[in-house]
Amino acid sequence: GVGDEEGEEALEIEGVKCRLTDFGELVMKLPHCPSALGPVIGKRDPSGGGIVFGGLDDWLWELYNSHPPRELPLPPSFDVQAVADALGKGAPYLWDNFATGDEIAAANAELNQMFTSKQMALGSESWVDECQDGGHARNRKTLNGQRRDDACGFWDLFGEQPAPPPGVLALFRRLEAAGERLRAVHGWPVLVSHLGMGAVYDGKGAMYSQHRDNEWQKYLKTRAPRRPGRPRRARTSAATGDWMNFRELTMLAYVNLPEHFDESEQGQAAGGRLRCYADTKKGDLVGSTASELVEVAPLGGRAVIFRSRELLHEVLPAYARRFCLTLWFCTGLDDPDE
Repeated sequence: GVGDEEGEEALEIEGVKCRLTDFGELVMKLPHCPSALGPVIGKRDPSGGGIVFGGLDDWLWELYNSHPPRELPLPPSFDVQAVADALGKGAPYLWDNFATGDEIAAANAELNQMFTSKQMALGSESWVDECQDGGHARNRKTLNGQRRDDACGFWDLFGEQPAPPPGVLALFRRLEAAGERLRAVHGWPVLVSHLGMGAVYDGKGAMYSQHRDNEWQKYLKTRAPRRPGRPRRARTSAATGDWMNFRELTMLAYVNLPEHFDESEQGQAAGGRLRCYADTKKGDLVGSTASELVEVAPLGGRAVIFRSRELLHEVLPAYARRFCLTLWFCTGLDDPDE
C-alpha cells in the first residue's frame, strides 16, 4: 500500500487527511482505506513555501468518505463469476431474485409512504438532495442538454442521519455485501460510498436520457500524483483528460411491486425500462458503437450491476411510479485496469 513514505509529511487541512510528497504535491489520504492512493488536492507554494489547498468537490468527498464494503450473507442467486463475465464484455449483470417478494413489498411501502408525504422531494429533511441539475451532470461539458426528470436524494448507510428506512437499508446492505464479495473473490479494490441514492419517477413520463455514471472528460487535468519511477500519468496513457469522478461500479436495486413493470400489457405500457448500450467505445455519447442493446424491466427484486465508466444507459419514460436504489463503489488511483 501507499502510506507515508520516507521524507513525506502527514497533514490535516480543513479536516482532510493528506500528505505532502517529495514532489511538492498535496495528496489525499483515504481515512478508511490508507493503502489506497488518493488524488492530488493541492501543492506546495513555490514562491513562499506555504501550501495551496484546492479544496474538495462532491466527487472528492465521495471518495474520501468511502469505506471497504462490509460482509453479509448473500442469497444463492448472486453469481460472483457471472458478474465478472458480464462486466468484462461491457454489459450489465442482471441479478434476479436479489430480494424476496416480502422484502420488496416492505421497502416499497416505506418509499411510497415517504413519497406521498413529500419526503422524497427537493428540500426534504429525510434525505440529502442531489444538486438541481443532477450529480452525474456536474462538471460535464459534453452533456449540457441532458434531460433528467426523477426526484432523487441520498441517505447515510453508516449510522449517521439522514438514514433510510430499515427495509430500504437492508437492500442497500445486500448490494454492499455483493461489492465485498467481488472485492474478496476478484481482488477488485472497490470502496463503497457512505451514501446510497433513492430515486422516484412520478409515472408521468419521467425519464433520464443517455449518460454514463463516470464520464471521460478531455478538458480535465489528471489528478494522479507523481510517483518515483512511474510516468506522470499513472491513470491513463492518453495525453490529456481524466475521469469525472472515482466511481467504478454502479449497483441498482428496483423496489417496485412485481406486477407494475412485468411483461403483461399493462406492465409494458408502464415503460420505465433501463436501456443499456453494451460495449460502447469511450466518448460515444449516443450508443452508435454499441455491440448490443439490452432493455431491463425494473422488476421488484431485480438488481443490476455495471461498470460506471463503461456502460452508457438511459431510463425510458415511465408511466407508473418507479422506485430505484443506487449504490456506487469507488476506487482510488491504483486501478489495475488503467
